[in-house]
Amino acid sequence: MSLLFRLRSSGSSTPLLSATTRAFADWRYEIASKWSSQEEIEEARHWVETFKVDDIPKKHITITYSASSGPGGQNANKRSTKATLHLSLKAASEFLPGFVVKKVRENSRHLTKDDEIVLQADESRKQSENVQAAYHRLHQILVSSVSTDVPGVTSAEQQKQEAQQRRKMKSIQKDKKQS
Repeated sequence: MSLLFRLRSSGSSTPLLSATTRAFADWRYEIASKWSSQEEIEEARHWVETFKVDDIPKKHITITYSASSGPGGQNANKRSTKATLHLSLKAASEFLPGFVVKKVRENSRHLTKDDEIVLQADESRKQSENVQAAYHRLHQILVSSVSTDVPGVTSAEQQKQEAQQRRKMKSIQKDKKQS
């Protein structure tokens, strides 16, 4: 008999709530344990909020152009409009904080064996628009690789609710043991 069926037949949602609460607590602990201190988490939150596309220095990035595929007629056949962006993480460590480079290495699927991020953009028929699209994508990758491991700020209201929920679960467990 499955756990879900037993929970439904018993009419009690307490074990499910307990398992959900436990899983959520485990997830929060796992995320928080990826950081060395609360100050580092605050620094990461601030970096995610303030980092803009224009903060990426162009001197650390190599862009190559090649012929794009798809429709476009003579423009696509004659011009090299596809932009390929290369960013070495060794060079990126000069302008990115250490925790960002670490999180990119942990979380990014765009990393090559040569320890660099390679992105291609060929959505537009214009070379300049493809370069901008590649920069925006790079910005998105850098921010998302850090923000996946940054826990959100818990409001005072939510903290009270969680504390109340823990007390309720403790009393339920206590009643079980006494009976």
